[in-house]
Amino acid sequence: MLEIRKTALSLDEQDIIVLERIITDSDEKEALKFIKRSIYDRILHSQQSKLKSHLDAANSVEGFIQHTK
Repeated sequence: MLEIRKTALSLDEQDIIVLERIITDSDEKEALKFIKRSIYDRILHSQQSKLKSHLDAANSVEGFIQHTK
């Protein structure tokens, strides 16, 4: 799952050509593939090492034990 925040993304020349072809042909199926491959997957990859779970806290169990005593 993606972290919801502002993200910059660059498209290379090949991506622009594919995007132009999709728009020209009104190819909805190829458009979804392009979005998944060229946008979603790139953002996901850039965020993979940065995502944190609330369960990743260093002392979550210790804090819980101390709080319940």
